[in-house]
Amino acid sequence: MKRRTSDHRSHELEALLTDLQSRHENYQNDVRSHFEHSAQLVNEMTQRYREIHEHLRTGAQVLCNDPKRAREDNPANQFVGLSGPAPEPQEPNPYAGIESGDFSYYEPPRDYATKDPLDKGMLDERYGFK
Repeated sequence: MKRRTSDHRSHELEALLTDLQSRHENYQNDVRSHFEHSAQLVNEMTQRYREIHEHLRTGAQVLCNDPKRAREDNPANQFVGLSGPAPEPQEPNPYAGIESGDFSYYEPPRDYATKDPLDKGMLDERYGFK
């Protein structure tokens, strides 16, 4: 009797394991299918967006092509490319050379410089005393 119970329990566990493996495979297939379909929909939406953007841009160029209008005032020029707006020109970073140890960018303040080799600069201890 003990042997039969043990065999029966083994068969139950094997059936449970097989069922769980099958359910897990089905779940993995559902997830893969879901994301394949999602990617397809996003790609189609992106393509449609590009087509709409191009349609609006060319329509604005054709419909707003008025030679009397200043070039900057033309609404057709307000469309940004799909790669994004052009980066703003950046001013040079005056502290960039410090990190690399290059101090050639810097000059002493000109208001402290001596005017004549015999004159004392403003940083000299004797400046201003006669």
